[in-house]
Amino acid sequence: MKKGFTAMLILLLVFLTACSGSAPSGSNGSATNQPPTPAPQGGGTADKKLVIGTSVPSLEFTFFVAAQKSWQETAKELGVEAPFYNAENNQAKQNRDVEDMIVKKVNAIVLIPITTEGVTPAIKAANEAGIPVFTVDRSVTSKDAKVVAHIGTNHEDMGENAAKLFLKGLEEKYPNEPVWNVAELQGTPGSSAAIERGKGIHNILENNPKVKIVASLNGEFQSTTAMRAAENILTANKTLHGFIAHNDMMIEGAWQAAKAANRDTQLIMVGMDGQKSTVEKIKSGEIYGSALQYPSMLGDGLKTAVKHLNQEKVEEQVWVPTDLIDQANADDMLKTKAW
Repeated sequence: MKKGFTAMLILLLVFLTACSGSAPSGSNGSATNQPPTPAPQGGGTADKKLVIGTSVPSLEFTFFVAAQKSWQETAKELGVEAPFYNAENNQAKQNRDVEDMIVKKVNAIVLIPITTEGVTPAIKAANEAGIPVFTVDRSVTSKDAKVVAHIGTNHEDMGENAAKLFLKGLEEKYPNEPVWNVAELQGTPGSSAAIERGKGIHNILENNPKVKIVASLNGEFQSTTAMRAAENILTANKTLHGFIAHNDMMIEGAWQAAKAANRDTQLIMVGMDGQKSTVEKIKSGEIYGSALQYPSMLGDGLKTAVKHLNQEKVEEQVWVPTDLIDQANADDMLKTKAW
């Protein structure tokens, strides 16, 4: 009896040992030689995505409409949740946008500030909440506002290059004029883009003895405001050789004012940004040129924020290149880079 029981016990142990072996690769078992499941893109977990918010100055500006598209496409590519705020060209509202992101405990904030100083309290609040902040296109100047990285164009260089293109046009059209009377249309006061582009323009124009800047008026980066400013300049200056503007929306406003006054063919006009409607006018010869910048930089800002959150090293300053557009390359730019 004991021998029979012992034999049965041995058989049972052999059976249990066979059943406890490792499952083969590819089965429902947990084979130790299988690679770990990769984390989802964007640095989130399977149950929780990264949340990164942005606020842009206003969607009435074509550049920021194009930037919004870049933001949304990049968010989809990276698999992150990316709330988008339109500040409606109101600094107080932009600051409230940031406060809302802080309350919602986003993982990071990417800003295109309306002004360099006005956004400081909002950035400081994000700093105190431990939320990393990144700026795109427009920078901040206060040392109290801590920013991880800035992604954008060197606006001073852009202004200088646009001014050189402007001088080229004036030389071509008015080589024998002893003085070139020109006017500048400025962007939103206090914005880094307007400050730096204006500095670049003046660096070049003020060092040319033939140039006389007869007016520098605020156009708020808007076509209608710039058109009214241009109308006043044209009325006050019977002899005017050109307009240079801090963006393409304003140069189009100047073009409309000049056309209404039957003076558009007399003027060299140069803008900045590279929006398609302006490049089409450059191609047709109605506007002389523009300096292109890339709205995809907002998507680049989102990528930079994700890298930082994934503990990857990011550069504190990421320069985005620009391109000059004139009639010679306008057709190619329309097909490839204009937005």
